[in-house]
Amino acid sequence: MNYVLALVTGATSGLGKALCHALAQKNISLIAVGRNIQKLQLLAKEIQTPIRIVQVDLSQTNQRASLIALIQELCPDLVINNAGFGLYGSVVEQPLKLAQEMIQVNIQAVMECSIEAASALKKAKKPGLILNVSSAAAFFSYPNFSIYAASKAFVYHFSEALDIELSAYHIRVLTVCPGQIATDFRKKASQNFPQKPDHLTLSCKKAVRLILKQIRQGKRVQIIDLRYRLMIFLSHFIPKNFLLPYLQKSLSKRYKKNP
Repeated sequence: MNYVLALVTGATSGLGKALCHALAQKNISLIAVGRNIQKLQLLAKEIQTPIRIVQVDLSQTNQRASLIALIQELCPDLVINNAGFGLYGSVVEQPLKLAQEMIQVNIQAVMECSIEAASALKKAKKPGLILNVSSAAAFFSYPNFSIYAASKAFVYHFSEALDIELSAYHIRVLTVCPGQIATDFRKKASQNFPQKPDHLTLSCKKAVRLILKQIRQGKRVQIIDLRYRLMIFLSHFIPKNFLLPYLQKSLSKRYKKNP
């Protein structure tokens, strides 16, 4: 990889943290973005290459503005929009504020950082790459996971179109659509409801390896992994009147229902 400076959102845990370590091993300088300053400081101690930590809550418009100003100033040639979260359960049983925050983090922040990073690269006449983390859920209407799935569908369609728009400027926009990865995502989405092991869960290490390979190859869209690609393919042949209730039922084991 010939990238000089990489910006990674959601850098304090899970996939984002693992990506920071992997990029540092390739001697790429980092801008690590996250909400928790203590975790960011710990990450900085673990990383051997130059790293700048940026404490930002991406659900807050004014804080995103400060990050965008930094993107315009430093013009990173690799941007990974990894930050995002989901919530299991019916939207009418969740605080509206949480749903709005999900839209801000999963959609608004990805859109703003992608556009501003691309604009900075175009202005500087530099090639670069933006990788946006969508989800295998983007390919489904997902009862009791509806806002998250819809937000990731936005990321998928927006990123795929933007890659074509920016091709004349040697700026790529790639999309990765992972299924379940061994992170704290399910724990947070279920609001700490005990989670059972799932045979479809992928290790962070393997997910990072596949993502770095995607970046090297410039593959526009990658669904991780083969099992999820097969599930998505087969879903096109299943009537939605059967598929949607099945998805709802399969998800019901992951969170506590309100009485």
